[in-house]
Amino acid sequence: MSTSNSLNAGALFGPKVRECSMKDRERVFFLLGMMFKAGSTTEKSLRNVASAFEIEKKKDISQGLYAMAQRVAQGVPLSLAMQAEPVLFHSVHRAAVMAGEASNKMYESFKTMQQLEKKRMTQSSAGLSELLTPTALMVMSFASLMNTGLNTLPVVAESLQSQGKQVPMLTKTVISIAGFLGDNWIFIAAFLATLIGIVFTMSRSADGRYWIDYYLLRIPIYGQYLAFKVYSNMLMYFPPMVEAGVRPKQMIPIMEAMADNKVLKSRIDIFNRVLTTGGQMSEAMEKSGFPEIVVTPMRISENYTSADDGVNDVMIEGMHHSYNIIERYMNDIHKRFISISSVILWIMGGALMLTEMLSIMFGQSG
Repeated sequence: MSTSNSLNAGALFGPKVRECSMKDRERVFFLLGMMFKAGSTTEKSLRNVASAFEIEKKKDISQGLYAMAQRVAQGVPLSLAMQAEPVLFHSVHRAAVMAGEASNKMYESFKTMQQLEKKRMTQSSAGLSELLTPTALMVMSFASLMNTGLNTLPVVAESLQSQGKQVPMLTKTVISIAGFLGDNWIFIAAFLATLIGIVFTMSRSADGRYWIDYYLLRIPIYGQYLAFKVYSNMLMYFPPMVEAGVRPKQMIPIMEAMADNKVLKSRIDIFNRVLTTGGQMSEAMEKSGFPEIVVTPMRISENYTSADDGVNDVMIEGMHHSYNIIERYMNDIHKRFISISSVILWIMGGALMLTEMLSIMFGQSG
C-alpha cells in the first residue's frame, strides 16, 4: 500500500488500529522518542515510524500513524491527533504527550511512556504466570466434577438404592447440582450473555459508565490500585511541567485526560476547581483524595521558590518523592492482589477436587 493510500484510508475510515499488543505499543513509543531525540519534526517522526511498521507488514499501525501525520500536517497538535487511534494511544498516553507539548520535552514523555509500557508487560507476565496454574486447576476440577456428577455418581446412587441403602447427602447434592447445570446450561449461557449485554449497554451511557466505574473502585484492593494509578500518572508528569514554567492552571486539560474512570475524573475536577479558585497544590491534592503521606511533601515545599530562576526546586523534589511513594504502594497492592487471587483460585480448585473425591468415597462406602 502506498503512502498516499495509507493516508486516505486513515482519514476516511476512522481508527485503523483495532488491536495492539503491549510489545508493539512499546516499540511505537521507543521509535517516536528516538525520532524526537534526533530533532525530527512531529510529522516526519510519525511518517518514518509508520514506514517502519509498514515494512514489517503491520499495516494497521502503519495506517494509523500515517493518518495522524496527515492531521499534524494540517496543524492539529499531536495530543489531539492521537484521539483518532484510541486503541494504540490510551487517554494517559495523550495526557503524557500534552505534558510534553506544554514543557517542550517530547522525548522525555515518550521515554517515560516506553518505560511504563515495559513495566506493564513485566507485571502482566508475572501476574499471568502466577494465576495460570491455579486457574487451570480450578477449570479442570470443575469439568471433572461435572463429569462425575452426570455420569459416575448416578450409577453409584442407583446401585445403592437397589440394595436398599441410603444415598449419602454429599453424593445426592453433587448429582443434583450437576444435573441442574447440565439440564439448564442453555438458559445459564443466555442469562450470562444478557448480563454482559446489559453491562456493555450501560458502559455506553454517561450515567451507566459512572456506576460501573463507581463499583470498580469499590472492589477491594483493585479499586485502590485504580485510584493510585491515576495519582501516579499525575505526579509523574507534573515535575517536568513545573520545571518548564507551566502554571498549575495550564495543567488542567492534561489532568482531565489522565482518567478513564468517571469517578476518578470527578476527583480531578475537584483538583482543578481548587487550583482555578486560587488554592494551593497541596490543598487540591488533599481534597481530590491523594493519601496524606503524599500530600505532606507538597505542603512543605509550597513556601519555597528558587532565587535564581523562580522554579520551585523543592516542590519538584517533593513531587518525585511523592511519586516514588505512590509507586511503592502500587507495587505492594499489585503483589497483594495477585497473591490473594492465586490463593482463592487454589482453594476453589482444591475444594472442587476434594468434593469430587468425597462424593465418590461416600457413595462407595454407603
